[in-house]
Amino acid sequence: MSETTLAAANLRIAHDKQRNLRRFLEIMDEAAGLGVDLLVLPEVGLQGYADFAFALGDKGAAEQKQYYFREAETIPGPSTETIAAAAQRHNMYVQLGLAEAALHGNVIYNSTALIGPEGLIGTYRKVHSHCDYPYFSPGEATPIFETPFARVGSIICYDMCFPEFIRSYCLRGAELILNSTAWPMAGHDRETDYPGWAMDLAAQSNAFFNQSWLVISNHCEKGAYSQGIDYFGGSQIVDPFGKVVAYKADQEGLVTHRADLRAVQLKSRTEAFYGMNLLQDRRPEHYGPVVDQSYRRPPQP
Repeated sequence: MSETTLAAANLRIAHDKQRNLRRFLEIMDEAAGLGVDLLVLPEVGLQGYADFAFALGDKGAAEQKQYYFREAETIPGPSTETIAAAAQRHNMYVQLGLAEAALHGNVIYNSTALIGPEGLIGTYRKVHSHCDYPYFSPGEATPIFETPFARVGSIICYDMCFPEFIRSYCLRGAELILNSTAWPMAGHDRETDYPGWAMDLAAQSNAFFNQSWLVISNHCEKGAYSQGIDYFGGSQIVDPFGKVVAYKADQEGLVTHRADLRAVQLKSRTEAFYGMNLLQDRRPEHYGPVVDQSYRRPPQP
């Protein structure tokens, strides 16, 4: 087994695609200097996340929808090709968050593209996209990507709030979960911010319950958009024990961690917590309500 260096970027993002792309290339250069093998970038980092201050039908909402229709890109497309060239140069894997144009530009998704030295590996479209309405459509597929160092599952932001979702990835063999997020704060004080505390709690809990690696990249803008919101930052790497092994609060930059990913995961499932393997010890025959969909059907007279 060999060691892998994971990294997540804590970045200030703007509604300026070319500026954001230049910053991504800079952070990739910085990561290469640290020997990073896999780098995660923030949610919709290419175009910038949405401003949700506008009511449905408001002029501001219409202008923002127009912005995404203008700036969204296909996958593969110009920006993923630019990132792919840098990934090849640095022998690096990168998860890029972007607004994806599909169906000849008629549908916009909140997506990630996993890119390696060999080019585009695959695309994930955010499944739990309720918070993104009316700008982005929900995705449906949950692919697992093969890389030289781990089987990877991609998620985006709100997806992390549904433990059964990440569990389903891990039951299908994912060893490493990559989360590109745009996680905001409720106020401006990181010490008392409930959403930020919830993000940290969800990260550690999901890693612990699945005894799997989790890497999160977040925005860290201050006073963003018309509401002047602050993003939490908190980009981090959590190991299969549920321990945060690298963390950055609200400063721009990288968090990195080097480990033998599979060896640490095996140890978490055979030695830690009295040697309990939390996937092996499940009793799924008792979990029927988790996947029950009868609520979707109206009761019959």
